[in-house]
Amino acid sequence: MTIGIFAFAQQSYQDVVYLKNGSIIRGTIIEQVPNVSLKIETADKSVMVYKMDEIEKISKEPILNTNPKSGSSSGVKPGYCGILNIGYGFGIGESSKGINSLNLDFINGFQLFPYFSVGLGTGVKVWFIKDITEKPIFIPAFVNLRGHFLKGNISPYLGIDLGYCWEVSPITQGLGLLFSPTLGVSFKVGEMSRINLGTGYSMIRISKADETASMWNFNFGVSF
Repeated sequence: MTIGIFAFAQQSYQDVVYLKNGSIIRGTIIEQVPNVSLKIETADKSVMVYKMDEIEKISKEPILNTNPKSGSSSGVKPGYCGILNIGYGFGIGESSKGINSLNLDFINGFQLFPYFSVGLGTGVKVWFIKDITEKPIFIPAFVNLRGHFLKGNISPYLGIDLGYCWEVSPITQGLGLLFSPTLGVSFKVGEMSRINLGTGYSMIRISKADETASMWNFNFGVSF
């Protein structure tokens, strides 16, 4: 019983390093060389190294928020999550040969858990087809599912878009099924902001032509 109480008390406290420049670093000291340096691991698993002459003082203080559902350990908290993506795709397969695609998507989402979000998206896709002057234009509407695999500032992610595209240009009027999985890497740049780099496959069913276009895309995005 005494050991359990002691362990709980240890989990409820954290190391706090006060730097001479005014910064305050909270986490767990994982290595310390007396009178030389120390390493401290923060809640998002970042490891920082400081020389002892940079440090004003070191203390052990209570952890103010111990609620595991807050999402603070991963830096991604439940709540609104907006995603803006821009990308470029290249046709793959015989039916998509000679097609390039400029894509712009905006997703209104909700972060359900620290590692998973769901949202509704729309945007515009403009195709550039070899030897054809007119550019087909598509307006997508889709559900976006996105999951991150790791804690910390850098994490792989998997995103899936599933919905429909309205083909609004005269040469491809109609409605087409959209399916697009993306695999990428996300870089944390702020409390709720991330830069996303991804690549993946997309499929659009062209109803008027009764054909399926397959593209390989490269995307740059911002989450906020």
